Amino acid sequence: MRWPVLFIFAYFALALQQGLATLLQVRGTTPDLILLLVVFVAISAQPRVLAWAALALGVLVDLSTPLQPTGYATDLVLVGPGALGYLAAGYVAWQLRGLVFRESRLVFGAIVLLAGIAGHVVIVAVLGMRGLPWPIGEPISGWAAADQLAVRFLKLIYTSALAMPLSTLLIRTRPWWGFVDASGKAPPRAQARRS
Repeated sequence: MRWPVLFIFAYFALALQQGLATLLQVRGTTPDLILLLVVFVAISAQPRVLAWAALALGVLVDLSTPLQPTGYATDLVLVGPGALGYLAAGYVAWQLRGLVFRESRLVFGAIVLLAGIAGHVVIVAVLGMRGLPWPIGEPISGWAAADQLAVRFLKLIYTSALAMPLSTLLIRTRPWWGFVDASGKAPPRAQARRS
């Protein structure tokens, strides 16, 4: 996989997700465009590449969404919940990729939904553990796990609906990414275009 292509797409996805949040908002919910990239890499790349890509995209999301723990006057960046969540989402999508036709828009949307559920459950669980009295017990102010699960599920419904048309764009850009199959060779389409 070509890492600069991933980071260019991640930059645009994060810019759209945060910069146009008010335009993309539907009933207070915005889509998770970084999750679309994680799922796309999961259905296209090798497992080792997927793991690093999911961790990198998760850290990027963690760095761009600061939280405010109780007792702190300013927001803090918590690196870890997003990285672990997107890693879990990538793993679920990678497990599902052999069972389905990967070029289908409907299937891509379904994989986004299932992988997103796994990823956001992990994120909520990790953030929820901050409120436990061990070892430091710094809960996030105004944060409840049940509320977060409900909000994140609505976000996943919106994201999976948006994934169907956007998957066409991502699938058409597959030759740019330089994905290789399990044997280490480029897929037949990419080989034909290179020669």
